Amino acid sequence: MQQVAACPGRRLESGSSQRTGYKFADADPVNIRLSLLMLDRIALAGVSGEVFTSIAQRLKAESPFTSTVMVTHANGSSGYIPNDAAFDQVSYEITTTHLKPGCAENAIVNGFLDMIRRN
Repeated sequence: MQQVAACPGRRLESGSSQRTGYKFADADPVNIRLSLLMLDRIALAGVSGEVFTSIAQRLKAESPFTSTVMVTHANGSSGYIPNDAAFDQVSYEITTTHLKPGCAENAIVNGFLDMIRRN
């Protein structure tokens, strides 16, 4: 089973080379492909990007399956996918992600939970 979650996008504006001075502009939405394969009580959750560990841990905690495994870099590349709290930090992954904060974490977790319930 597959579905796509679209989240608001952003791009790094040219200018300051100091990390604390980075500015971002709106950009096209980013599509995140979600793929689910269920085998008995095992859920394999594929995401088209490099997902921060805390999103995978949240999915595992909220999943009704005894074993839930997130597989990243599956079916395309949406780039770095930080959890919402990570946007408070300044790091390479946060400054290079094409996603705005506040969408991807819930879109991924809730998207998979909805797919699991429908199956």
